[in-house]
Amino acid sequence: MQTSDVRPEIRPDVRLVPARAEHLDVWLEIRAGATSRRLLPLEEVPRESLLRRLSESSSDILDLQATSFRWMVESEGRIIGTVSARELSRFHGRVEVGYMLAEGSLGRGLGTRAVALLLERLYTIPSLHHIWLTTTVANLASQGVARKLGFRLEGVLRGHCIVQGERMDQQVWGLLRPEWEARRGELSLEPPRR
Repeated sequence: MQTSDVRPEIRPDVRLVPARAEHLDVWLEIRAGATSRRLLPLEEVPRESLLRRLSESSSDILDLQATSFRWMVESEGRIIGTVSARELSRFHGRVEVGYMLAEGSLGRGLGTRAVALLLERLYTIPSLHHIWLTTTVANLASQGVARKLGFRLEGVLRGHCIVQGERMDQQVWGLLRPEWEARRGELSLEPPRR
């Protein structure tokens, strides 16, 4: 291969934007996607309940009263997913994160990039030490996101959740601040150059 044949990697830009009520329909579509239904322990919840979650979640990490955060994932001008952090304990320095993407955005590295941006924001909280996530044992892609970002498998909760009527084991993955600081230098968090 000649040097002129080498093309720079072109990655779509990924941004986290504050979740708002206007994102409800997109979020509902993502939740209804075949992969979400097959791999995520999603309870059937009324539209109003999800709308309340959107309105009660903050996107302001500096808000000392906030314990729940949500952003929508935007790529190429479209909302393609959501990332969240919940049950933040500033005292204990821990928070749980979650994420989901639209069907057409899976398998392109966009989830890894979105979660990396989420981690970068969350670790600006000085007291935050431990971030964890859960994934069903069948969700190999989500486990791949966790591994790429430096999370370690911390345990398995046996028979912990129900997905499409079937009881499933759920894995717990954790990431400590020093592990993130070591890993983040290896990741590209800047938007791609056009």
